[in-house]
Amino acid sequence: MTTLATRESRKAKRRVRVPIWLVLVMVLGGMTSVMAVVIGVRFYLAGLASTNMLVEDLGRSALAQLTGTIESQLQPAADQAKFLANLVSRDQVNPRDNQRLQDLLLGSLAAVRQLRAVAYVGLDHRLVWAGLDESGRGYTTQVSPMTDEPQVPALLAQAQRSGAQFWSRPIQFDWATGPLLIAVAPVFQQGDVVGIIGAAVSTRAASERLARLAGISGLVPFVLTPDGRILMHGSVPADVPPGREWSGGAILADRREFPDPVLAAMQWPPPDDPGEVPGTPDTGFHIERVSLPDGTHFVIYRRFGGYGSDAWFVGYHLPETWLDQSYATINRAIPFALIVLGVALALAYWLGRSIAKPMIILSQSGQRLARLDFTPLEIKSSRIQEVERAVEAQQAMRNGLQWLSNYIPRSLTPLLMKSGDELISRERDIVVLFTDIVGFSATAEGRAAAKVAALLNRHFGLLGAIIDQEGGTIDKYIGDSIMAFWGAPLDQDDRADRALSAARRIARKLHVDNARRARKGLRPIRIRIGIHKGSALVGNIGAPGRVNYTLVGDTVNVAQRLEQFGREIDDGASDAVIVISGELASALPPGLALIDRGDQLFHGRSTATRVFQVPMA
Repeated sequence: MTTLATRESRKAKRRVRVPIWLVLVMVLGGMTSVMAVVIGVRFYLAGLASTNMLVEDLGRSALAQLTGTIESQLQPAADQAKFLANLVSRDQVNPRDNQRLQDLLLGSLAAVRQLRAVAYVGLDHRLVWAGLDESGRGYTTQVSPMTDEPQVPALLAQAQRSGAQFWSRPIQFDWATGPLLIAVAPVFQQGDVVGIIGAAVSTRAASERLARLAGISGLVPFVLTPDGRILMHGSVPADVPPGREWSGGAILADRREFPDPVLAAMQWPPPDDPGEVPGTPDTGFHIERVSLPDGTHFVIYRRFGGYGSDAWFVGYHLPETWLDQSYATINRAIPFALIVLGVALALAYWLGRSIAKPMIILSQSGQRLARLDFTPLEIKSSRIQEVERAVEAQQAMRNGLQWLSNYIPRSLTPLLMKSGDELISRERDIVVLFTDIVGFSATAEGRAAAKVAALLNRHFGLLGAIIDQEGGTIDKYIGDSIMAFWGAPLDQDDRADRALSAARRIARKLHVDNARRARKGLRPIRIRIGIHKGSALVGNIGAPGRVNYTLVGDTVNVAQRLEQFGREIDDGASDAVIVISGELASALPPGLALIDRGDQLFHGRSTATRVFQVPMA
């Protein structure tokens, strides 16, 4: 086994390593040569035609594709609403049969993937609803009073007045992840409107559909309401949360507050005649140039009706430079296209295998290290010297950080990995907790050192995990004792609650562990816990080159005295005796059951400390 490993190691050392600069010269040199020819041809062809003519051609084709995409999202909802309303109107489905309605609505929802929800609303104010769940992959149904959704009665009233199918304005429901457009179809019985069927389409889902269209074409599509608000957009930023309320409590963003500088700078309202642009009288759409610091952009849009009382404006915008690229792409000779494609594919394949994969894994591994996740990612050996050295350096760094994290409190490690003044010594209000094993000397007497160490390590592991989970910082281990604190290095408003919760959880954990020890015939491990709240000097304290992040002050002494006071009230049976100070008790929620042990004068202090015992449930 050792010989085989040595042989593999020698083979790896003999493997040829190529420096990354040589790779870049080979790749970039070849690509530059190809692109030089392509760019020359592109500019030559770009001068042969008018940019405006190209814009018109793009306008016709791209707007047709855009409106087709929008209709493919909305028309199925209108058709489905009409179909379901006809079924109920012809008594093929009893509108009072909730279960039958739910089955019908679920079936329509599964059949039309564009739907976010579909519902029946009757004059009896009963709302039968089916929709996608929060994950977007499953379905859910519900029967509830119409009053639970205050937007619904207005739709029912409008259907009663018009007696015809219509589209609602954008509506925001609490359960939806964005505004909805609802196709409403009335349900008739004996010529009267007795209810409505509503088929809802999410504008956010429609925007995601436009985003896929934008990814293919490189254009940025949008849909604006007549008052200049964003109904759909092909590039919804990740930091715009679903269901956000915009200025004035509106559910749609104004074009000037949406993160799209092109729409914010365009002329509004638009001209009445969409073709009112010199040189393009018969285009049927409006073309506007918008100048921004990053260059000129074209906005191409037109009116779009049929899905509501107000016509929308649909269009897209693109940078002026895109037109040159598109024009050159259209007119480039086939031989040049084939050469560029072949060279690009060959270089992309080689470069991707040689650099991209290990670099991506290195990046992911580095992100794990930044989160103090030491789980290694498998990175195959690379022929590129710099990549290989980076892998070796990262592995060494992981090993060092993993060892270092064992000696530094976990709450400090993230702060040490970034700049800041969180570790500068300063006086802070903190909560200190001391633990000590009752009768540890007798427990350890006569046992081998290794067994004593194993006992302590397991004990500290149980307690330390709970302290970490409650956000505490373990300052040090003193023999069989633990000193921990809350309120530093980061502020914790609930530090008193966290410390007491940790103490109680430790007691419960010891009770379970002692039951295990009893089954093995081992003596139980009982502890005393003292907790105090007060001011202390917190920070890096020690000599240059060897410091500890620790506490200094009377608060630490009082916490230890409280733990020692537990001897006087120990009943000899409890798994843990928890003693807290009056200062900590006053910071806890009122009504907490505590046993008042009166004022106690501890050794080395001139003033008495009010002491409470925390009873075990």
